[in-house]
Amino acid sequence: MNTRVKITPRITVPVARRLRLAASLRSSSLSAVVNDVLDKALPSFDEIRAQLAASAAGEEGSGADSR
Repeated sequence: MNTRVKITPRITVPVARRLRLAASLRSSSLSAVVNDVLDKALPSFDEIRAQLAASAAGEEGSGADSR
């Protein structure tokens, strides 16, 4: 997926400083560093789908147990 969107999360000052320093050291844009960090930290779409499916299956199973 190569679509770009703008998000505006609030982050702490120390994290913002570290991001800026990392961008400077890499000679990259702040956006590129944030994108790379989030891409490494977040689960893939397939992992998220599996987690959602497992969660939905758990909810269906727990509904039957509560009756």
